[in-house]
Amino acid sequence: MKKLLVAFVVAALLATSAVAAVSARPDKPARPEKLDQVIFVHPAAPDKPGKPPAPPGKPPKEEEEKILDYYELWGGYLDETAEYCINPNVSLVTEGNPVEAVNDAAKAWDAVTADELFSYAGKTEKRWYAEDGQNTVSWVMFTPRNYIAVVVMWYDSEGMIWEFDIVFNTFHKWGIDSVKDDKDTIKAFDIQNIATHEFGHLVGLDDLYDEIYSELTMYGYSSKGETKKCTLEEGDISGAQFLYEAP
Repeated sequence: MKKLLVAFVVAALLATSAVAAVSARPDKPARPEKLDQVIFVHPAAPDKPGKPPAPPGKPPKEEEEKILDYYELWGGYLDETAEYCINPNVSLVTEGNPVEAVNDAAKAWDAVTADELFSYAGKTEKRWYAEDGQNTVSWVMFTPRNYIAVVVMWYDSEGMIWEFDIVFNTFHKWGIDSVKDDKDTIKAFDIQNIATHEFGHLVGLDDLYDEIYSELTMYGYSSKGETKKCTLEEGDISGAQFLYEAP
């Protein structure tokens, strides 16, 4: 599991025009005064320089078969429906609605679980992340540049997630691919593709970095034009249903 606490160089602009947090239940315990923090970072796929051809007479190395039914948990979970706000202030290389793209990503997880995990609560002007009682999805420029996005969560000693923020890095180009099965449609990171992965961390799933898991939504690397993370695979679904049961 890759959980890095990193210092980012950024001008953080914070505003709280709307408040969205995990919905309160009558029997829910009071929020602890101090919560633990975890940050998942989503790096761009590393460059893979070409290798020289195999010597004459030596058969090419067979590719490892992709595994689609695997998942790992990081230890956190949502106790109930989490409301979130979106700051849609992002320049796109394609036409489209970033709010709809993010909401479609959240719905992918709701569709496979018995519980409604996420609920959109409206727009906000907040950017960056802060433990302020508001769950937010936003775009801002930060370093290191190879990070596509970060998801930050605050959780208690039992693993219950009380608050979260998702931040997409505007060092990179963003867009909305209207044809999700064509990886070359846009030369940018597809919002729904990356957001579906980040919401998976909020569900409770961990990153997977072995190449054999590269077809799963929770594979930890992504590339421009990629859209395969929009659709959950067997392992992604099994992990979510282990925590929240099937619909």
